Amino acid sequence: MLGDAEMRLFAIAAIIASLTLPAYAESNPDKEQLNKAMEEKKKESAEIEKAYRDAAKRLPPPPAAKKPDPWSNLR
Repeated sequence: MLGDAEMRLFAIAAIIASLTLPAYAESNPDKEQLNKAMEEKKKESAEIEKAYRDAAKRLPPPPAAKKPDPWSNLR
């Protein structure tokens, strides 16, 4: 009977270990680093976009385009 108790103990330990694996997978440090990198990249691209818009606002407006007049030589 001693072997039977050891087998139950092993089965219970295996069940508990299998239940903790999903929790371990959620706290994967690689995912956290990847998420941080993605957030930094989004912030950086937002800053670049804002700087581009600010620079575009500082530019003078383009001169009005002169409309071509095909009859200008005949007038």
